[in-house]
Amino acid sequence: MRLKKKWFIPLGILALSSWFLYRENNQIDTTAVTVQSDKLPAAFDDYKILQIADLHGKSFGSRQKHLLKKIDQLQPDLILMTGDLIDSRRDGEADALLLMEKLTADYPVYFVTGNHEVRRNFTILPKLEQLGVTVLRNTSVPLEREGQFIELLGIDDPTTTRWSEGLQEPDGIRQSLDQAQSAVDTSAFQLLMAHRPEYLPLYAERNMDLVLSGHAHGGQIRLPLTDGMYAPGQGFFPELTAGQHTIEQTKMIISRGLGNSLFPFRIFNHPELIVVTLRT
Repeated sequence: MRLKKKWFIPLGILALSSWFLYRENNQIDTTAVTVQSDKLPAAFDDYKILQIADLHGKSFGSRQKHLLKKIDQLQPDLILMTGDLIDSRRDGEADALLLMEKLTADYPVYFVTGNHEVRRNFTILPKLEQLGVTVLRNTSVPLEREGQFIELLGIDDPTTTRWSEGLQEPDGIRQSLDQAQSAVDTSAFQLLMAHRPEYLPLYAERNMDLVLSGHAHGGQIRLPLTDGMYAPGQGFFPELTAGQHTIEQTKMIISRGLGNSLFPFRIFNHPELIVVTLRT
């Protein structure tokens, strides 16, 4: 009896800890954001955009059934995936591609690269395009609704230019933005997909109206009075990990993302889908 009592408490703590970590890393939160702008044409009033970020090859249930159910309940008009669909350190491409295959059957899906796609030498990009995903690499496309338009822009993760051309990351961002804006109607509402949030001042330089970003994983561990403990590119106690941030006319929305990379757990930081509703 004494032996059973001796092991009961540590086993109970282990069970509770396992349940807690599973819940923290698998319960998907949905965050609703409304963005109003006088630059939006009337046809885009109540237009619903779903942002998916930083999946890192994670699967939510068999064949992504839990994640797909959550998305289908939201019924977005458009899905934007802001990078790190895969993880360069482990397998997970099959689960990522399965998700994209299911989504493109029902929704228009756009994608920009994150640093993990760069590390894998962009090998997933042709596979995404075969599934019907539109990959934006320093370019733009007009989004049309009832004969009216807004501009959707997407830029590569800056490690692309840093590695290939020896540029510093801010220079690479500026170069990518130059290319993406080269054919844009600057009087139109500009929506930018950019993996890294720490370059918000550079996006504001170009008068972006709305930026969707990720990469920071919500700071990974979100203790009280912090925006997370650590984010790549920002270090410890980062400022740009989640939520809405504004410089002048540029509003940026940062997703906490869905998956994990080097650090395997989220704590007080559930996986997140963001739904942006546009208002005129």
